Amino acid sequence: MPRSPLARLSPPAPARRRLHARITALALALAVAPALACLKVPPEDTDSPDAAGAPASAEALIARYVDAIGGEKALRAITARTVESRMAINPEEGCEEDDEECMREAQTGTFTLQTDTKGHLYRRTVVGNQIEERGYDGENGWQFQQGILVLDDAETLAATREDAVLHWYFDLDKRGIKVSLEKTRDKDQAGKPATLDGIRWKTESPATPEKTMWFDRETGLLREELVEEEGGDGVVLRQWVLYDDYRDVDGVKIAHTIRLVSELGERSQEVVFTTQRVDHAAIDAKVFAIPELPKREPAKDEILVALEAARKGATESPKEVAEVVAHARIAWAAAHFEEAAEAASAALKLDAKESEALWILARAQVLMGRWKDAQKTLERAAKAGLRPELIAAQRAWIASHNRDYAAVAKALDATGEGNAPLAAQYRTFAGKPLVVSMAGDGCTSLVPLKQAKTTLPLVEIEIGGVEVMAMIDTGAADVILDDELAKQLKVPVRSTTPLGRQGDEIGHGQLESITIGDATVKSVPVDIFSTGTIAAMSASESKSVRAVIGVRFLELFQVTVDPDSSTLTLVNAGAPKCKKALEANREGSSVPFWIHETHFIYVMAAMNGAEGLFLLNTGIQGVDMAATTKAFARAAIGPPPLRRGQASLVRVDELAFGDHRSKGVVAAYGYFEQSKSSDDFRVDGMLGLGALGLSRWTLDFADRRIYLTPGTSGGSGG
Repeated sequence: MPRSPLARLSPPAPARRRLHARITALALALAVAPALACLKVPPEDTDSPDAAGAPASAEALIARYVDAIGGEKALRAITARTVESRMAINPEEGCEEDDEECMREAQTGTFTLQTDTKGHLYRRTVVGNQIEERGYDGENGWQFQQGILVLDDAETLAATREDAVLHWYFDLDKRGIKVSLEKTRDKDQAGKPATLDGIRWKTESPATPEKTMWFDRETGLLREELVEEEGGDGVVLRQWVLYDDYRDVDGVKIAHTIRLVSELGERSQEVVFTTQRVDHAAIDAKVFAIPELPKREPAKDEILVALEAARKGATESPKEVAEVVAHARIAWAAAHFEEAAEAASAALKLDAKESEALWILARAQVLMGRWKDAQKTLERAAKAGLRPELIAAQRAWIASHNRDYAAVAKALDATGEGNAPLAAQYRTFAGKPLVVSMAGDGCTSLVPLKQAKTTLPLVEIEIGGVEVMAMIDTGAADVILDDELAKQLKVPVRSTTPLGRQGDEIGHGQLESITIGDATVKSVPVDIFSTGTIAAMSASESKSVRAVIGVRFLELFQVTVDPDSSTLTLVNAGAPKCKKALEANREGSSVPFWIHETHFIYVMAAMNGAEGLFLLNTGIQGVDMAATTKAFARAAIGPPPLRRGQASLVRVDELAFGDHRSKGVVAAYGYFEQSKSSDDFRVDGMLGLGALGLSRWTLDFADRRIYLTPGTSGGSGG
């Protein structure tokens, strides 16, 4: 028998998640809903005490079953079948007392199964308010639940195609089914005397587990089916399908009571299906078709709704400190940083020691790069009693952007022991970091940009007489070298910090200088990653990339990338004589950006008209952007049809940065779900270079604005 009895009789996710941590690949493949536990397991197989009537082969046993349920002629006359059943999901047994995931109350539901001889399948399971639909239209397998449509990958599709076979007992060779005879048993699953002949069933699809089916010697009918698979810690998952109450419908016998029993360790659960109706009428092909996803309406932005209410409260009660502070708080959460700063300042005029207003104002000033103002506000906040470690963290970020590494280390020490490795990294740096010198006119370096019209900006740099290719990545903090290049350049590792939970470490050192065209930066802090990590960051097509240029290096300059001319322009942002050169690149539409902590660049953009705050990461590849599911919902973008094992992509009709428009932006769906920053302001997604629409763009760190001019090569409009 194919996978169908288990796969078709499958309650949806509500029960399945009870043992989500222990359900093995088998249970997931079968989509079996119930959690699992203890029940009687039949004794080891024994030879039948009476060999009379024993089948000579597995094929003979199947043939006997075909005769028992009506015969080949009657069965082949049936070209479609609809089965409607009631479901009763019994409480779990064997749960520990403190297990909150245990299902302790019974649930009921309905189950509908439709198949035909054309190889189509539809099943619908309803438990409570949860509805799951599964289908196969002859080409594509699909699953639809809670508005999410998932299409089968090749492996799952093979299993779904087998599920769709109505007469599973015919044409085994054509379907690649292998069957073999099992030893006869003298007891059934419950331990009662019975003579049961068995076959082992194996399909070609790795997504369909092997199973054993047991047929009653006396009646020839299928009685039991068992799938076993070893789970974690050697615990065996057992799943039984038990068939009973066979009734004649249109000349063939069909089981009207089916019990699905699952066991894992000491836990078990039973689902009982009771057939209410069987119909052999033809089924409309539309039933099996992939569902059309409904057109979405924009979801409400709850943060902006709250902000509007807070504005109103502050406007109506301008002398009430609590109302004005609430306005500042919500404006901060909504990433309206200038508005938050203004509201916080208004609150401080009413109460100069209002601690929350001081804290909001200080952080807003840090984000906007107003270092002197931020330092003064932090001093006031400290006197107002704010926690010293919080204030120290903000001072550390200020010192890092001012390249005062001794002050960074001192501030990090005050934040607590958790930042000791990071403090050591700054403390071991020798000399004054990141000192800029410019040849040529003393202000500007214009260099060729490699692969400028892709989503990965690459530039050639010179380190210690060695020329290497580097990627410009606003998602990185510092300059990064691969370990082979660091070894070649004999970069001394002054400290290390752990990378994730795998035990790997990042080395930290410093370079004497890096040169990009006419720009040279001396005393450059560097992080050392494995060569494989750098290759992964820069994509397989760019294996020549040996380094990454991060934000701490880039913010020494005004940075302009022009895809049309394939050039990178660096203007010395710290030289008074370069004001004219800086001003020359401040053209086109512009919006502010903010730098959080060491290097996270955030910019406000509107996705299909829906406002959001996005992290700018020019190292993104393969897509133009990613966003949270809530941000997509506000832009009237729902989940796309998901293909198992493939990236889920959607298209954003318009992404607006002020007056600038990028059209047809390709976005990854379901890969970015961080909704808040560490400072509790909104985060709605991440933007790559492609989201800028192949425009000429300038990151102006001096005035914290990004300037955008549409390119001539397409991809954006103005």
